[in-house]
Amino acid sequence: MLNSHIHLDFDNVNTPSAATTGAIVPATGKENWDSVIQCCAKDDNRHFALGIHPWFIEDHQMIDLYDLEIKIEDENPIAVGECGLDYLKVKDQNQQRFFFDEQISLANRYKLPLIVHAVQATEDATDLLKSHASSRGVIHAYSGSLQQAKRLVDIGFYLGFGSKLADPHAYKLHDIVKYIPAEHILIETDDNQNSDGLIQVVERIAKIKKIAVEEAIAQCDDNARKLFNLS
Repeated sequence: MLNSHIHLDFDNVNTPSAATTGAIVPATGKENWDSVIQCCAKDDNRHFALGIHPWFIEDHQMIDLYDLEIKIEDENPIAVGECGLDYLKVKDQNQQRFFFDEQISLANRYKLPLIVHAVQATEDATDLLKSHASSRGVIHAYSGSLQQAKRLVDIGFYLGFGSKLADPHAYKLHDIVKYIPAEHILIETDDNQNSDGLIQVVERIAKIKKIAVEEAIAQCDDNARKLFNLS
């Protein structure tokens, strides 16, 4: 199984078992760009992304966007992220949109996918992504509506699902997984301490889609490899 979003450089996140055959490790800002690079340096099955998370925008200045571009040129990440919008935890929406818009431009300039964080901001995030015609990527830990999900799928985006999907009472998420194509689904554990919870996520997807677990794993792995251009 390929974990499309796991913060392996965080102290509270356990190293996954052998059942996890690959991992995408996104950065959250300049403070951990180097740590995600180092985290992936000795394992060919780990791949890093570089970006500025909306939670930490107040710790960054415009010069950091320039530094991010230099880092992308020098280090060749597989994606730009984690970036996006969070209207629940961060008050300054205009600053968030500016940083997100700039990172979308960076991703398009370097022909990289985006790893997007969107909380209570799915509509604005989608509008910004649509304003850049060649944007592609994943909305990780998807929390929007089914209608918004369909709109994102229509413009070629993937949706990432984590431990919340495994909850038998997460009916809204279950409906979204039911009605979007399996070809647009990724699995993840994010910062969940149980990094082996990935199998629970994919088992729920298999149950919802009424397919074998092995088929669900193969599909989600293929999706991640396609999006992130992994061999």
